[in-house]
Amino acid sequence: MKNYAFLFLLSFMWGSAQIQRFTYEYKFVLDSTNKSDIKKEIMLLDIKNKGSKYYSYDIFVTDSLMNVEFEKQGDTGNIMAFAKPNSNYKGSIRSKVTKEYPDYKTYLHTSLSSDFYKIEEDAKPIWKILPEKEKIGNYMSQKATTNFLGRQWTAWFCTDLPFQDGPYKFYGLPGLIVKLEDKSQSHTMILIANKTVKESLNGTKEKTFNEPENEIAVNNNQFNKLWQDHVRDPNKITRQKMASLGNDMNGNPNFNFVDVSGKKLDPNEAMRNNEKRFRENLKKNNNKLDFNLYKY
Repeated sequence: MKNYAFLFLLSFMWGSAQIQRFTYEYKFVLDSTNKSDIKKEIMLLDIKNKGSKYYSYDIFVTDSLMNVEFEKQGDTGNIMAFAKPNSNYKGSIRSKVTKEYPDYKTYLHTSLSSDFYKIEEDAKPIWKILPEKEKIGNYMSQKATTNFLGRQWTAWFCTDLPFQDGPYKFYGLPGLIVKLEDKSQSHTMILIANKTVKESLNGTKEKTFNEPENEIAVNNNQFNKLWQDHVRDPNKITRQKMASLGNDMNGNPNFNFVDVSGKKLDPNEAMRNNEKRFRENLKKNNNKLDFNLYKY
């Protein structure tokens, strides 16, 4: 009977431009030497007929607000004039994950410096389903474990939610993943809400502030090599762009560094400060969820 219900639900969603939206609370520790500093972000898993998207609700709201401000500024507006700290601008996870059904091709959309990448995941979670059951929120769920992305994970899935999907790059269980946690308990995702929302009937995509128009397609190994290069030289991509843009007719560089007020900065000093900030952040951000992808 459940199989028939599953097929009916999918048929209904596929024929009616519906999005099934699942909201997760993501708790994570950036610095493995300071586990008491726990960050939180609200994440959304949107499931449609052709696939799913996992992204930060906070970043989505922030980008929408900045997009409104950008439109107010017009073509002559200075982006840096309003791209400054604001209590309404929240969220830290700019990366997104998309999956394409029915093969569950999985992509991480992220960036290095000013370049944006679409990284195809070449592995998949291999699950061991266990007999233990537990109620997670309102859902009676079953336990499963996997080694994936360089970590050991425990998941709880609910067959009453007939989607073989889950947060981030996780999928492949006979029900939606409602809780996911790594062995160190420094990355935890828990389902806190779900609802059905209507998709735009005209099929157009709303563009948000700073959304990349072009992405570079790479695989895991290629991106990891780029990441290692970036760790060795955080300004490499910037210097390459400066060289490619060249100078204007007066001999001035077409690539300029500016502060939040729009004031031009000395390029060498700006890059020195950028490398210093990167090194400091790297020490504190040493516990990335996708551990294998960011090895160096």
